[in-house]
Amino acid sequence: MARAPIDGNTLQWARELGRVTREDLARAVGTKPERVDEFESGASQPTFRQLTLIANKLDRPLGFFFAPAPENPDVPETADFRGRAHDELPANLAREMRRAEQHRDAMLDLEGDRRERLVLRPLTWNNLREQAADLRRQFGLLDNFVPTESQPNQVFNFWRGLIEARGILVFQTTKIALGTFRGLSIHHDGLPVILINGADSASGRTFTLFHELAHLANRTSGLCVLKESVNEEALANGFAANFLMPEATVRRNLPRIDNPLELSNHLASIFKVSPLAAAVRLRTLDVIDDEDLAEVRKHSDAEWEKVRERRKNSEGFAPPWRLRYRDLGSSYIGAVAQALEDHRVDMMDATYLLNARVPMVEQLLSEYYRTGGAE
Repeated sequence: MARAPIDGNTLQWARELGRVTREDLARAVGTKPERVDEFESGASQPTFRQLTLIANKLDRPLGFFFAPAPENPDVPETADFRGRAHDELPANLAREMRRAEQHRDAMLDLEGDRRERLVLRPLTWNNLREQAADLRRQFGLLDNFVPTESQPNQVFNFWRGLIEARGILVFQTTKIALGTFRGLSIHHDGLPVILINGADSASGRTFTLFHELAHLANRTSGLCVLKESVNEEALANGFAANFLMPEATVRRNLPRIDNPLELSNHLASIFKVSPLAAAVRLRTLDVIDDEDLAEVRKHSDAEWEKVRERRKNSEGFAPPWRLRYRDLGSSYIGAVAQALEDHRVDMMDATYLLNARVPMVEQLLSEYYRTGGAE
């Protein structure tokens, strides 16, 4: 049987960088972990079928394993703000982070770094309100502005569009547990990246969007679950809350309600955010205390879990191309569509850029043109 003369060091590099254990790779290939050791040491070579399974598991092209290992990692480094000691980065999240960087590189090749940039100044506890107000001014929004869109997904897409139009790429992920992360930021001087967990509610994703923007303002790359006990996370939460719910507007809309859950739900309906986001804002204004916030957080997590279970058990489901469109976003898909129109790339290039086979690429492009780039 023909064997593939791969570079074992390259295989080990890709496996370790992708946070895939020997045991997991062996299961994917249908062999024993000791056999993976042999492939990596050069004592043995995989068959071409085994190499195909390896490449699929590690999310690499076949040809990658025949060349020497790259000198630099291609999974971006991020500070872990989740407040967990020795918590390993899961393989599926490492893959999504690497893909986000690849999409950024592709965007630079397709469009360059020519979009209008937000001016993001370093944040401190003393300037959160001022910096949030300044960001609203850059967007041309008054303090009392709230998106007119009625559905939470539409509200998220409105804010996503504003941010992407000013030089920050926003992607989403599919099938990663919400407990693993809610969002992460990848800082670059030009075209930084925000990655949002699609498992969250749309309102939750909106808050995370501006939470990650705070990390970028402080020129950090961060992996987040928005945990208040971590100082950097609390600071980013405070910025997001200040931006989405300016203090003067919040205080004008405070009703005489003592129950923190009812109060949070009331403000959430006004500002089109999640009850948890509203509770965070109320906490920063000392309207509620830490125990109240913890109660709202617990209730919010429980309610969202019920929603996810109902969706999981329902007959309907989103087709894969729809999820890919949501995750990549109309800004990135539009850049690929324009490059195809200009004959700067062909359909085979598009399959790589969109990480999809030709039929799905055609569906993505059709949806882009059908909606005029709206999501």
